[in-house]
Amino acid sequence: MVASLVFYGWWDSRFLGLLLLSAFSTFFAGWWIGQTTDQRKQKILLVGAIVLNVGILFFFKYFNFFVQTFVDAFSLLGKKMSASTFNILLPVGISFYTFTALSYIIDVYQQKVEPTKDVLAYLSYVMFFPSILSGPISRAQKQLPQYYNIRSFNYDMAVSACRSILWGGVMKLCLADRLGIYVDAVYANIAQHNGSTLLFTSILYTIQIYADFAGYSLMAIGCGKLFGIDLPTNFIRPYFAKTVTDFWRRWHISLTTWFRDYIYFPLGGNRCSKARWMLNTMIVFTISGLWHGAAYTFIIWGAMHGAYMVIERLIYGDKIKTISTKFSIANFFRLIITFAFVNFAWVFFRVNDLADVMIIFRKILFEPGRLFMDTDTLVYALMFAFLIFVNDFVEEYLSGKMKMMNNKHAVVRWVTYIFMVVLILLFGVLDGGSFIYFQF
Repeated sequence: MVASLVFYGWWDSRFLGLLLLSAFSTFFAGWWIGQTTDQRKQKILLVGAIVLNVGILFFFKYFNFFVQTFVDAFSLLGKKMSASTFNILLPVGISFYTFTALSYIIDVYQQKVEPTKDVLAYLSYVMFFPSILSGPISRAQKQLPQYYNIRSFNYDMAVSACRSILWGGVMKLCLADRLGIYVDAVYANIAQHNGSTLLFTSILYTIQIYADFAGYSLMAIGCGKLFGIDLPTNFIRPYFAKTVTDFWRRWHISLTTWFRDYIYFPLGGNRCSKARWMLNTMIVFTISGLWHGAAYTFIIWGAMHGAYMVIERLIYGDKIKTISTKFSIANFFRLIITFAFVNFAWVFFRVNDLADVMIIFRKILFEPGRLFMDTDTLVYALMFAFLIFVNDFVEEYLSGKMKMMNNKHAVVRWVTYIFMVVLILLFGVLDGGSFIYFQF
């Protein structure tokens, strides 16, 4: 707990109070819920904790956005308004630790988790430093009990942890940050580039954000294991998905399951009329888009994924649950189509100005040309993209039979470890660049 407080406070100690408020408010609300059998009081405590924590999240992340939206709405009606906004600094990781804390209080109210009296374990759960900045989002049912146990050093777990950290480092430093050099250069000067370059850049960003966020998740999971804590899996080769529905079973899994359990199911899920199910899906994914950021482009990004899933379900029906994961010509085309849809939506995610998004699509459609080349960056980045693709392909279709880091022969393992460390030292971008999801 102390390590987590120091770690978080190193960014800005002023926001430690906010973190502790979120943790203590949900801890005491959960404790009081466990002390009373009065359902009315239990509901008041639950609603109070949710309102407080969501209210804090809303103020820091969305206040200025909604004020500006309100002003824009009146301007469309021909009425001019002016409103004051604040220069608000977004606390790093607030979306992640808020959802971690809320999962506990909701699970206590629903009697899925016994309210804890161990404040040290609870604070460690909410503030666990490997996952506080960008997840994976912990869930009380599976994560909190781990903090009650006395943990001793486990050699095999530590080795597995270091493998995760090493592979995550390759994904982040050698691929994501290499691609970031090119992607940032192009998106910083959209008007100066042609449609071919912008289309190519959109594909590179699709790869970059996967390598960046999956790389972070692997490193966070690895750090957790070094402390004897198993964090949830967050990615399962999402770009091998055959449908957008399948994509969301593989991408940012901890967030997807959080929205499923705490918003989608309470709304009725798919156990309702078709029209209501479609509305539920759109609500969840629009909220998911807003969770990522206070901008119209994020809302559109989320709504697009909701629309994709509704259309897929209307086309496939219940067969969407039984689409084979094996390699086939049909699945190859499904994979390409899914990747194209996801790639199209990522443009809205990366470019926060709708006017710039429209310029990008206009140029892609009507202004082809020669690619902007940054040879060194692209050669190194595409080399590592191929390496990571081969690794994911083996995991997806060969069940990980070509083992390197966990090969039964020690020589093969250690040669692989050393090779990967050398790759990071030679080709990694080691300038301390931040992770993409820190902004959320």
